[in-house]
Amino acid sequence: MKKYITKKILEIMNVKEENIKIEIPPKDEMGDYSIQCSNLRNQEYSNPIEIANLINDKFMDDENNFSDIKVMGPYINFYLDYNKFSSKVINEIEFNDNYGSLNQGNGESLLIEHTSINPNAEPHIGRCRNSLIGDFMSNLYSFTGYEVERHYFINDIGKKIALLVIGIEKYGLKDDSFSSILDTYVKISNVSKDDESIDQKAFDYLKEVEYGNNEMISRFKEITDKCVDGQLKIFDKLNIHFDVFTHESDFVYNNYLEDILNKLDKTGRLHEDELGRLYVDLSGYDIPTKEPVLVLTRSNKTSLYPMRDIAYTIHKIELNSKNNFIVLGEDQEVYMKQISAVLDILGYKAPELICYSYVLLDGDKMSTSAGTVVLVTDFMKAVRETLIKEFEERNSEISEDKLNILVNACIKFTMLNVSKNKIVNFNLENATSFTGESGMYILYSIVRINSILKNNNIKLTNEIKLNNDIEKKIVKELSLFPEVIDSLLKSNEPAHLTKYIFNVAGLFSKLYEQVNITNESDIILKSSRIRLLQCVSKVLNNALKILGIETIEKL
Repeated sequence: MKKYITKKILEIMNVKEENIKIEIPPKDEMGDYSIQCSNLRNQEYSNPIEIANLINDKFMDDENNFSDIKVMGPYINFYLDYNKFSSKVINEIEFNDNYGSLNQGNGESLLIEHTSINPNAEPHIGRCRNSLIGDFMSNLYSFTGYEVERHYFINDIGKKIALLVIGIEKYGLKDDSFSSILDTYVKISNVSKDDESIDQKAFDYLKEVEYGNNEMISRFKEITDKCVDGQLKIFDKLNIHFDVFTHESDFVYNNYLEDILNKLDKTGRLHEDELGRLYVDLSGYDIPTKEPVLVLTRSNKTSLYPMRDIAYTIHKIELNSKNNFIVLGEDQEVYMKQISAVLDILGYKAPELICYSYVLLDGDKMSTSAGTVVLVTDFMKAVRETLIKEFEERNSEISEDKLNILVNACIKFTMLNVSKNKIVNFNLENATSFTGESGMYILYSIVRINSILKNNNIKLTNEIKLNNDIEKKIVKELSLFPEVIDSLLKSNEPAHLTKYIFNVAGLFSKLYEQVNITNESDIILKSSRIRLLQCVSKVLNNALKILGIETIEKL
């Protein structure tokens, strides 16, 4: 509807489209859409009240969308004809399974890298936010017509992997499990703090890898793949998956790193410090560091992580230079600015950075004090136990499959319901509550809708008739879904979608309290309400899919 109004105003007066700011008034008596006409001044018209009256006089509502158009001072307000508007919105949703998408991507490819944790570590709840935001973005862009590739970068030749290889040599493994591998890494890592020879041996191993020792390369890769397999099994439980896996070592054995160093050398920005390390001079770039440099190699000229990261990023740019994203925590923002500066020196545009803030956990059991890391598996277990207790108190049973869906919904909705740049303070009680802004509340709303639809399986009429103010608000809210999705492509902000979902569910709850569809005797009104609820269900399902949340038909 906003596009329709914009088009009509452009036909009336000479004004830039971006100056036509259509808002939703705070009060119903002010209409459904409003424009502050002071933004529409041009060389011909400077008085906003005069502009408002001009639009009112010349606005041709060809499609009869509005019951009234009023001038209120410098504002012009539009009042929808809900008889026609409701029919239009409901029909559009019914005949479009992908309602909300405007096919903005039109088949274009899009690359997004997220998560990419060190293989020697089990995912913790802080990094889980990276995965959830990355998965949200992947789902969003897929929904809007992009061909999305989810990339995962595997650090298979860093010092930590070298230590892990040494640890397995020294202590062996209890079994092939991920937890056994992690225990061995912790053990060798602690020992290396007091034994410098272990660190030296790790560097020697890395040198052999970079110089192409096939036996050592094979050992590094074998243990790394076992680690990544263990990590992916954890992400599988969250229904988060990846399409492309790239190893750091892929850029070591084919002169890729050497080529980049040669190119940097030609720019005059590559230098060697007193320790024999190679670094890039980043003078002139706005990077908040003490020294405007980025060190790329050790003194023995083996590559450090930034060197391999630059190579990998160039590889991604070569795959997709137009639609390219990376998700990183805010603690990596300065580092990414350094990488972007090096890419700029080499003539590349860096991927678009999506940053997020920290995660805190309420309560003693989920404490983050004293630097304690809360693992995703422990976190999911805590949410699970809380839900089981909730159902026991309600004297209800829940199947294993449904419980897994609810655990994910509680985690994902709560984590994504906070703006990326704000800290998530996760509270178990709130996240698993049947009321408030929670995944449980949203899924329970859908369960209620399904129950109503199941108990009112009647032949539907073509005519739409709605007579309740809440019904009108629902229709209007559903009509805004495509606009919400379009704005998400600009903000990549999942919290905007969770707020929208909560608004829709809240309006349904009010309707549920005010209207008894089952007892309605007017068949047209009853049919119209059933069709409206079907539309609510479709919009909620489409929106939740973007968040990576599955729904449940009944509890």
